[in-house]
Amino acid sequence: MARLYDADGHDRLVDVDPGMAAQVGPRQLLWIDLDARDTDHLEAVAEAVGLGRRLLARLDHAPERADLTQYPEHVHLVLLAMEPTASEAGDGEQPLVRRAIDVVAGHDWVVTVHDGPLQAFDRLDAATEGETRLGALDAAGFVAAIADEVLAGYLGLVEDTEREIDRLDERALRRPADDDVLTRVVDVRRRIGSIRRTLAPHRGAFAALARPDMALHEELGRPWPALTDRLERTLDAVENLRELLLGTFDIHMSRAAQEANDTMKILTVLSAVFLPAVVLAGVMGMNFQLAFFDVADNFWLVVAAMGGFAVTLLAVARWRGWF
Repeated sequence: MARLYDADGHDRLVDVDPGMAAQVGPRQLLWIDLDARDTDHLEAVAEAVGLGRRLLARLDHAPERADLTQYPEHVHLVLLAMEPTASEAGDGEQPLVRRAIDVVAGHDWVVTVHDGPLQAFDRLDAATEGETRLGALDAAGFVAAIADEVLAGYLGLVEDTEREIDRLDERALRRPADDDVLTRVVDVRRRIGSIRRTLAPHRGAFAALARPDMALHEELGRPWPALTDRLERTLDAVENLRELLLGTFDIHMSRAAQEANDTMKILTVLSAVFLPAVVLAGVMGMNFQLAFFDVADNFWLVVAAMGGFAVTLLAVARWRGWF
């Protein structure tokens, strides 16, 4: 997809032609997006905007981590987006997929290369479809918009994970305690760790964007200091998920401890109920002679006494609220 934003005219889709970047006007901005690392398409884009062979070779392979490389006439920024799989979108337990995004920005043009569709670009494309003033932006501003949409995707994952933690809280409060909660807590913890490990390396790339020397890069325009603050807020939101998950674990352990206490309370009450009967049976079974033992019907009297003690203790326990 190649789109030309024109602040003084009409935004429109255009064909990718050799040397087209040199024809972009002063209030125009060209965005070329490749959703597959096809060699022929990369060659066509390289001819359109003037990319060197070295950079073209880097774009042919998906990078592993966020990075920033400056060239004399353009800048190569690597972003890592993490999004839920499209087949299970909306489910709190859907697996996540990490996609590397190569962003190359020059004078009034931006090229993005990635593998497969991206929700971040779908949102950006939907927001910029139609008549816009984006043509008045320089390349730096548009790259900042792309990076902001990627960070917005991470914030979306944070919201989804928060909802999953809320569901875990509800399960942890159920009676009896759900043994599967701990398994889900571990899964969510791994999910949070994966999000953070993917997001944290952007610190180095975004910090480089905010350096004073970036302001001297006339091909791009103004530097992007606000992205660093946006990234830190996103990282703080991810860190907050760890605290929320610890709260879920505490709730589960408190519920399990409460159930154990309730069980021990019941066992204690039962022991207290049967203790008089055991004592009475032990006393009556002692080897001594009393006239009481000469009457067989007294057996039922002893049983009645045992039952009376049991009923009395149960009534007292119920009155005191022990169960």
